[in-house]
Amino acid sequence: MNRRNLMSRGLLAALAFAAPITPVFAQQPDLSRKAVVDDPVAPKRAGKTYDVTVVEFFDYNCPYCRRMEPVLNALLRSDPKVRIVYRDWPIFGPASREASRAAVASQWQGKHAAFHGALLTSSARLDNAGIKAAAAKAKVDWPRLQRDLKMHGAEIDALLARTDGIARAIGFNGTPAMIVGSQVVAGAVDLPTLRRLVAEARNKPAAR
Repeated sequence: MNRRNLMSRGLLAALAFAAPITPVFAQQPDLSRKAVVDDPVAPKRAGKTYDVTVVEFFDYNCPYCRRMEPVLNALLRSDPKVRIVYRDWPIFGPASREASRAAVASQWQGKHAAFHGALLTSSARLDNAGIKAAAAKAKVDWPRLQRDLKMHGAEIDALLARTDGIARAIGFNGTPAMIVGSQVVAGAVDLPTLRRLVAEARNKPAAR
C-alpha cells in the first residue's frame, strides 16, 4: 500500500481537525500495509476476530480527538469485528509527547484502554500533573509505568517517529486522522459516517 494507492483509494473528509506547525520528517517512511496497521508497538483494541481495521492518528491535547473518542467507543460496542490501532501523533508539544509515551508504556501492564480513555476525558489540557491524575483514575501502577518507560523507551520513541513519518507521507496535516480499511479520512466524523466507511471497507476484502 504505497502513498499513491492509499490516497487514490482514500476519502479525504475536510472536516474539523487541529493542525499546529511541526517540523518536517526527513526520511521516507515505510507505507506498506503491514507497517501502517500492524506495527508491533502500537496499542490496539479488538475482539477475538475482526475483519476491518481503523487506524487513528491522534494527540491527547487535541479537542477534536476528544470528540472522536466516544464515536470510536460506540463503534467498538456496536461492531465487535472492528479493530482499532492507535497511532499516537503528539504534534501539540512536549506535554502531548509525555502523555503519548506514558499511554503506550501502559500497555505492558494491560492498562492502555483505561489510561487512553482517562487521558482523552481529562477536563483540562494535559500537563504532567494531569497525566498523573489520569493514570490514577485508570488505576495505572505509576512506579511500574516508570520502569516500563525506562525499559521500553527506545521502542516507544521509535514508534512515535514511525507514526510521524507515516502521517506526513500520507498527507495528514492535523489530528484526528484515520485510515478505515484503505480509505483516508482527515478530520473528525460522526458515528453514521464511520459505520458507512467500515461497511465500505468490509465490502473490499483486500482493503481490510
